[in-house]
Amino acid sequence: MYRLRGKVALIAPNSYVANLALKVSKGFGDIVEIYEGNLEEGVKAAKRALTKGCKVIISRGGTALMIEEELDVTVVPISFTSNDLIKTISKIKLDDNVIGIIGYKNLIEGITEIENLLDYRIYFSEIRHHKEIEEKILELYKRFGVENFIGGEAVVKIAEDLGLKGFLMECGAGAIKRAISEGIRIAKIIVELNEERMQLRAIAEHSSDGIILLDEMDKIKYINPSAQRVLMINYEDMLGENVLNYISSQKIIDAVKKKEQVIAEYDQIKNTKVIFNYVPLMENNNKIGSIISFNDISKIEELERKIRKEQYTRGFVAKYTFNDIIATSERMKNIIEMAKRISKNDTTILITGESGTGKELMAQSIHNESLRKHGPFIAVNCASLPKNLLESELFGYAEGAFTGAKKGGKPGLFELAHMGTIFLDEIADMPLDLQAHLLRVIQEKEVSRIGDDKVIPIDVRVIAATNKDLRKYVSEGKFREDLYYRLNVINIKIPPLRERKEDIPLLIKYFLSIYASKNKMVPKKVNEEAIKILKNYSWPGNIRELQNFIERLMLTVEKNIIDEKDVCEILDIDKECIYDPSSGAMEKYLESGINNIGEKMNKGILNRMEKEYILKILKEVNGNRKKAAEILGISTTTLWRRLKELNINY
Repeated sequence: MYRLRGKVALIAPNSYVANLALKVSKGFGDIVEIYEGNLEEGVKAAKRALTKGCKVIISRGGTALMIEEELDVTVVPISFTSNDLIKTISKIKLDDNVIGIIGYKNLIEGITEIENLLDYRIYFSEIRHHKEIEEKILELYKRFGVENFIGGEAVVKIAEDLGLKGFLMECGAGAIKRAISEGIRIAKIIVELNEERMQLRAIAEHSSDGIILLDEMDKIKYINPSAQRVLMINYEDMLGENVLNYISSQKIIDAVKKKEQVIAEYDQIKNTKVIFNYVPLMENNNKIGSIISFNDISKIEELERKIRKEQYTRGFVAKYTFNDIIATSERMKNIIEMAKRISKNDTTILITGESGTGKELMAQSIHNESLRKHGPFIAVNCASLPKNLLESELFGYAEGAFTGAKKGGKPGLFELAHMGTIFLDEIADMPLDLQAHLLRVIQEKEVSRIGDDKVIPIDVRVIAATNKDLRKYVSEGKFREDLYYRLNVINIKIPPLRERKEDIPLLIKYFLSIYASKNKMVPKKVNEEAIKILKNYSWPGNIRELQNFIERLMLTVEKNIIDEKDVCEILDIDKECIYDPSSGAMEKYLESGINNIGEKMNKGILNRMEKEYILKILKEVNGNRKKAAEILGISTTTLWRRLKELNINY
C-alpha cells in the first residue's frame, strides 16, 4: 500500500474529532494524514495536503462543502449516524422533549429516520452555508418553540449567543472509519487510473504511429511526437485548437465531419503518405471524443523490407499457397482439397511424386494454410549434404563437439523450426543411422545437440517428400520401417504431368504470363495444334520441364503466336512421332546397342527417347552409373559419353 501513502487527508473541525481520527487511522497504516481546521481554516489545511500529493479529502459538514466548492479534489463527507444522535441525546439533560438539529445535508441525511424512534419531537433543518445557521435556529424557535439545538461548533455557539441551548453532535469512531475506508478505496482507484494514464502516455510518446486525441468538439487534447513530426507543428501551438485547422487531407476531414469509424484508409498528410484510422469515442450513444492515428507508409515498407530480407536470407519463409498451385483436373482438385483439410492439424505428412511435380510447392501451401503459418518454414534437402554435415544441420551441435565447431555451438534446423514446419525433401536418401535419430526427435518432440546431453523441447510439424518408392526401400533394408510408418500417417501422391494432361493448357498460359512479366515482354499465345502436341508429350521432367520449356519459347520465338513447328523444334521431336514411353519402344531400340542408331528414324526423336530412357534407368538405380550401364548393356565409358552428348546431369 506504499503507493497510497499520504494520498488521503482527514480535515477535522475540532481537536476532539482530530484525536479520534488519529486513533482510527492507525488501523490503516500511514495512508491517512490528519489536519485540524474548520470552514475557511479547513480549506487552507486541504490546500496544504494537496501540495503534498493528496488525492482524496475527508471532512464533515460545512468544511467538506467549502473544500468541494473551492478545490478540484474528491471529498468524502463524514456523516452522522443514528447511533451518534442517540449517544449525544443520552448525554445531555433537557427541560423538554423538543430538539432542533441543524446541519448540512451531508451531515444529517443518515439520521432523519430516527425521528419517530425516540420520545422526542425532533426538527431537522438543512443549511447550505454556515451563514444560514442563525436564520434556521430562529425559524425553529419561533414556529415550534425549539430551545435545544444539536449540531456542529458553529450551531452551538450561535444558539448560546441567542440565549438558547446548544449541544455538540458527537462523531463516533464508526463514522470516521467508514469515511476513511471509502476515501482509501477512491484514492486507490485514482492512483491506478493515474498510473494507467502515465503508461498509456508513455506508450503514445514512444509510438512510431501518429496519435491525436480530440474532445467532443474536435479540439486537440493530446498529440504525440510522431504526429507532431508529420504535421510539422509544436504541441503547444495545437493544443485546444480544432484539428481541421491543421489537417488538409480530404479523407481525414470527411471522417472527422461524418464522425464515422474509418479503419486502414490511405491518405496523405502534408508530404507523408499514411494509412490512417479514425475512431469516435462514444458513451451512452453520445460522442465524448475521438482518436486519429496514422502510420507513415514509408516506415511500414522499410520495416517490411527488413523483415523479408532477414527471413528470406535465412530461408525460413514459405512463399507459396494453394492459390499458386495451377490445376483444373479433378484429380488435382481432390488432392488440393484433401491437403487443405489436413493442414489444420499437426499430422506428419509424406508427399510422394516424380521429380518436378511440385512437392515443395505442396508442402509450403500446407504450411501457409495451417495454424503454424506465422511460424518458420524450413526446407532441407536430405540428398544434398553429406551425412556428418546433415546431422549437425538438422540437430545442431554444442561448443567443442568436434574440431572446427563454432564457439557457443549452433542450433539445429529442428530448433529453428520451433512452432513452425520442417520440410525434409528427398527423405529416402537420409542415411540409416540418421533415420534412427530423426525417429526419436519426431516421437519424443525433443532434440539434443551433437556433443551435448541437454534435451531441448520442440514443437515442429514434419512434412517429408520423396520421388522414390519407400516401400521398396524398406523391403531392401535401405529405409527404416518404423520411420516409414511414422512419416506416412498421411500420404499425398502428386501425379506426374502426363497423368493430368487437362492441366497443361492452364499451366502453359500461366508460365507464359509469368515470363512475359519477368522479361517485360508482350505475352505470347500457343495455337491449338501446338497445345495438342504439348498435351501428348510425356514430360519426363514434369512441371519443372514444362516451365523451363515455356521460358525458352518466350526467349527464342519472336512471333506472338507459337505454333506446332516452334514446339517441335525446341522439343527436338517430329510431331508425327509423339510416343507413349510405356510402349516399350525405347527398350527395343536400345536392344541393338546405343551406338547403332538406325537411319530410318529421325535423329531428334531418337535422342529424346534415348535421353528419357537413360534417365528412367538412372532413377531406378539411384544414380549408380555402373549398374545403369549394365542394364543398358553398354560400358560405363560409353554411358558417360552419351550423358555428356545428351546433356544429362544426374
